[in-house]
Amino acid sequence: MYNSQIQLNTGISKSSFTQNINNFSMPKNIQATENVEKSQFKDFLSEISNNLNDQMNAPDKLLNDLVTGRNGVDVHDVMTAMAQAELTISVATTAVTKVIQAYDKISQIQV
Repeated sequence: MYNSQIQLNTGISKSSFTQNINNFSMPKNIQATENVEKSQFKDFLSEISNNLNDQMNAPDKLLNDLVTGRNGVDVHDVMTAMAQAELTISVATTAVTKVIQAYDKISQIQV
């Protein structure tokens, strides 16, 4: 016999995202957000370049570990790291191209 009732919540636990959404409340004092410490743009660029450098060096480190047999590295891990590095370079190249295009458009504005 077919049971027409479906239990949707069986085996599904609340994710941290939905728990955080349910606990979210609007700030009571908007001025409190003005006191947030502002970072320098050069610090932001430095952090991004360090992260990009780490992403680019990860496949080399994993490949070295694979060849030497350390840390239980699998070929799949190396290939995944290489794909991530390739994607990171692609996104970084696109972002740099967009920034250069924006700079060119801004420099063409006549005052």
